[in-house]
Amino acid sequence: MPEQIADVCVAADAGPTLLYVHDREFGSATFVDQQAPTDPRERALCRALLLHALALLDATEPASTNGTGR
Repeated sequence: MPEQIADVCVAADAGPTLLYVHDREFGSATFVDQQAPTDPRERALCRALLLHALALLDATEPASTNGTGR
């Protein structure tokens, strides 16, 4: 398992958050639910990670029983 977020030296204000860690060595991170990364490469990586996470969530959704497909 990857190191804990606390090891990156970044603290959220409160509650759940989405954190994109740019550089673990220096603790560089962006709370992507509050501000988007500005570097084009970082934006592409962040977007790919978010899409991957959404695909994982979709794959574990229970089958719909109301006929809507979700």
